[in-house]
Amino acid sequence: MGHNIKKNSAIKKRLNNNIKKLKDATINVNKFSSLLKNKYRRKVDELIAMKEELQSIFKINSYLKAPVEPRKILSLITQLTCKLMHTDACILRLLDDDKKTLVVHSTHCVSKAFVKNIALFKAGESVCANVVRTKKPLAAYDLDQNPGVSSAESIKHKGFKSMLSIPILFQGEISGVISTYSRGHRHFTQEEIEVLSIFASQVAITMQESKHYENLHMNYFNTIRALVLAIEAKDPYTRGHTERVTEYAIAVGRVLKVTPRELELLRYAGELHDVGKISIPDSILGKPGKLTPEERMIIEKHSAKGEELLKPLEFLKPVRPVVRHHHERYDGGGYPDRLKRNRIPLLSRILACADAFDAMTSDRPYRAKKLTFAEACAEIQNNSGTQFDPYIASVFIKTIQSHDYRQFPGEREPLFIPKYSY
Repeated sequence: MGHNIKKNSAIKKRLNNNIKKLKDATINVNKFSSLLKNKYRRKVDELIAMKEELQSIFKINSYLKAPVEPRKILSLITQLTCKLMHTDACILRLLDDDKKTLVVHSTHCVSKAFVKNIALFKAGESVCANVVRTKKPLAAYDLDQNPGVSSAESIKHKGFKSMLSIPILFQGEISGVISTYSRGHRHFTQEEIEVLSIFASQVAITMQESKHYENLHMNYFNTIRALVLAIEAKDPYTRGHTERVTEYAIAVGRVLKVTPRELELLRYAGELHDVGKISIPDSILGKPGKLTPEERMIIEKHSAKGEELLKPLEFLKPVRPVVRHHHERYDGGGYPDRLKRNRIPLLSRILACADAFDAMTSDRPYRAKKLTFAEACAEIQNNSGTQFDPYIASVFIKTIQSHDYRQFPGEREPLFIPKYSY
């Protein structure tokens, strides 16, 4: 009996010792596991961050699969740069055609008022100059203490402490600089610099694709514009009509203080507003005297036809409704959709006045003689509120009178279609 008790006591003692060893081992394993986690957590976090960065880099490639306007692509680039680098702001500058001037083309989280101060400067100034000259990245940890940051940028005065600038290179040629800024003092690691450099290489490819896309569509634009001018050239009654209508419309648009983008679209619309007449037989276009109801219906299809012809031009998508509705009447009696008042696009209402004024002051086969300058202005005024927007009609008359278009200016401003417009 006593022997069994001693035996059980020894077993219990050994069991307790084993349990204690197991507990100690568990504690050690947990400590080791914690050490491993702490040791590799940073690596795991870096891998996760790198995965997100790569996904952002590849995201821009999806835009290469479909035609996208340069404006949209460049805006996306600045957004993705901030996301990639976890920074507070980004500015994308491109070299002008002279290869000496850097121009701001897109920003993210930077005020418009501030951009005006840095919108354009010589490539020989500031940190970006070194990037352009060396074609290598440049990082600044403390902008306040960095003499390479010129007063022209004024970035440091907006609370930014650190920056990283990366060249945009395509086949060894630099086309611009991506600069991203942090409000805190930050050392950009070599890995981060390499990631943004890879991204910049994708940007360069994207920009080349955008230029190709733009060139293709500009060729189409110039082709159909040439067709419009060719139609006018055949008819002495309409020769110069497109040029004059565009001139009038642009002058009125400036007085109305439409945005630069709207002014650009108004120029396109003026150049192409009669492109739909390509589909109308010459026998109807040049017919002397009154048109039959059937012929009138054919004529009235030209604005809708014009919109249809512009569909392949993605960058002119905002112009299509302007062309379609330039024969609408303010009272709803126009065509093709009988729109009224403010439902008619603003640029169409401007174009309507310009188009009608030139038609009245030009020789046409369907009337004995053209109206005088004063008579045409009176007609615009008399039809204010019915055919024409009353406010635009008033502005149109004052603008025409102040510019003295009795003699049409011979040399007009050339059509400017910016490669990267913002």
